[in-house]
Amino acid sequence: MNKTLSDLITEFLEYKKQNGYVYTTAEYHLNKYIDFASSHVPLESIPSRKTVNAFLNRYSGTPGNLYNAAAALREFSRYLIGLGYASAYVIPAGKISLPIPVRPYLFTEDEITKFFTACDSIPYDCHVPKRHLVLPAMYKLLYCCGLRCKEIRTLRRELVHPETNYIDIVQSKGPKNRRLFISHELSEYLSVYDTKMDHIFPDRIFFFPSREDAPYGASAFQKNFLKIWYTAFPEKLGNGVSIRAYDFRHHFAYANMNRWLKEGKDVNVMLPYLMRYMGHQDIEHTLYYFHLVPDIYHTIVEKASLFEDLLPEVSEHA
Repeated sequence: MNKTLSDLITEFLEYKKQNGYVYTTAEYHLNKYIDFASSHVPLESIPSRKTVNAFLNRYSGTPGNLYNAAAALREFSRYLIGLGYASAYVIPAGKISLPIPVRPYLFTEDEITKFFTACDSIPYDCHVPKRHLVLPAMYKLLYCCGLRCKEIRTLRRELVHPETNYIDIVQSKGPKNRRLFISHELSEYLSVYDTKMDHIFPDRIFFFPSREDAPYGASAFQKNFLKIWYTAFPEKLGNGVSIRAYDFRHHFAYANMNRWLKEGKDVNVMLPYLMRYMGHQDIEHTLYYFHLVPDIYHTIVEKASLFEDLLPEVSEHA
């Protein structure tokens, strides 16, 4: 029996998940590809060059989505070739470049204070009875620990242990896990939040659930961040400055390194700890954050002699 495109993609996703990959973003783009192919080439079950390129053209204005969609389709076609589908089109390596990184926004202490004041002032809404609790807690954890936004959004309740001051991050950027120890203050805050949520939503799976017991989507996570940001700073609306929830991760890296430099600590000793905490697989990805911040970059070059030759050749993703 001939398998449809949908059948093959379903099998591919199941294969990936069985091998320890969450694969949420790839699944999203592959499902979009199914919809596109069903509308334009309903009889095509194997990705062709013409169909793949036509599909990717839809992402021409969003470099990040283009890169992720292309990566998912490339991996899917390689999987098909391994199964004997020799005609599957594989996007050539290097055809789709990594998106140019956006310069991070570095928050002032006053901005951080006002942002979280606005967070804590979100009113109760009977239509979304959890939102006034969930949003402040999500963004505070992002700020305090410098996690990836996806790690926050998809965090399961069973992985948060405020009673013993740690959080487990599992299957981030592939089947990679790490344990993050957190402060007593943050542990107490998360414990209070969890107790309040338990009264509203007992037996939930996700620590920060959306309307149902499901994680917030990437778009909703960013939109809610901006809504709170412009509530705190209405005068900044339309000023042309790009700001993202992800910038809290940049700020976490920058703030820790800046503090260590001011305290006279040995950067060579401290940097590997930051690398592990942030979930980077090599030191270059951690140094990437400082490569984009000129006012601290040159200080690091002077202080961290071990990385002096490495810094100018930082990779462009983290």
